Amino acid sequence: MRPSWHAKGEGQGGVKGSVYNAAMLNVLAVCLPFFLLVACGYAAGRGRWVPLDALPGLNRWVLFFALPALLFQLGRRLAVQGGTGGVATVYALCAAGLVALTWWLARRAGRDRRDAGFAALVTSFPNTGFMGVPLISSLLGPDAAAPVAATIVIDLCLTSTLCLALAGSGSWRQAMRGSLTNPLPWAVAAGWLWGWASGGAPLPGVLESSVNLLGQAASPTALFALGLMLWRVHQEEGAIVGALPLRLAALKLVLHPVWVGAVAWAWASAVGGPSPLTVLVLVAALPCAANVALLAEVRGADTHLVSRAILLSTALAPLTLPLWAWGLGLGA
Repeated sequence: MRPSWHAKGEGQGGVKGSVYNAAMLNVLAVCLPFFLLVACGYAAGRGRWVPLDALPGLNRWVLFFALPALLFQLGRRLAVQGGTGGVATVYALCAAGLVALTWWLARRAGRDRRDAGFAALVTSFPNTGFMGVPLISSLLGPDAAAPVAATIVIDLCLTSTLCLALAGSGSWRQAMRGSLTNPLPWAVAAGWLWGWASGGAPLPGVLESSVNLLGQAASPTALFALGLMLWRVHQEEGAIVGALPLRLAALKLVLHPVWVGAVAWAWASAVGGPSPLTVLVLVAALPCAANVALLAEVRGADTHLVSRAILLSTALAPLTLPLWAWGLGLGA
């Protein structure tokens, strides 16, 4: 998908400026509802309207039911549309480079292997499943779902396995086994197999309606749960601004999209064909994935570091993500 770098309506400076302003407002109109859902979860926790004890149940419902249904649909679309090899290759190269850089920076900051591995994971793993899929589809249209699904597969299989191995959480074989027990890659694979075998046909009868209902519930529930989790982090840890968490958030929101944009541009120039730049920059500009905090807690890593990076990136993303979308020429 080649980005449009110029807004419509070239002409006088005032007219051009008003077009750019309208484009930014259009982008904000698409992006802000997603962050408002996060704010609703935060407010619900702060006001004690939803108990924090409900958070594990919400997360498990999303992880094992709603999000697999959404990823099944994306996998089916991936099989039908195809043409995502370039997206997957570019994204995988960028993910490996960012993981190596973040791990090295965390080690220089005095962190042990485990904390450095999870610092690399939280920096390189965007909140694509919960926030990116509906948001990017709203900005770019339904055809963007397949390349976004390809980035999710890379993050779930390659990025997570690499970071867990760097964290010293067992051998490479154990890290791979942990990835294989994750239901999300299997949901994408099942959707792809069904789409390939059926030519993209819907599931029989009520199964299709049930999967659609579950998939539609994934993002709003996950975003609300993210806000609830951010309130818990704030309540338990107080001040959240620190040198390393702030660096991780900056790496995620600024360096990651710059890095993938440069590599995607170079790839398109060398190989030719449609450029994956727009999709990849928007995916990379997303805040840190919330489920990394749950994994860090299970593996005994520094959950304070990971949670603060997630909270900072999520708090800053309503400012940075619309700017990236506007810079790519979206909303015009």
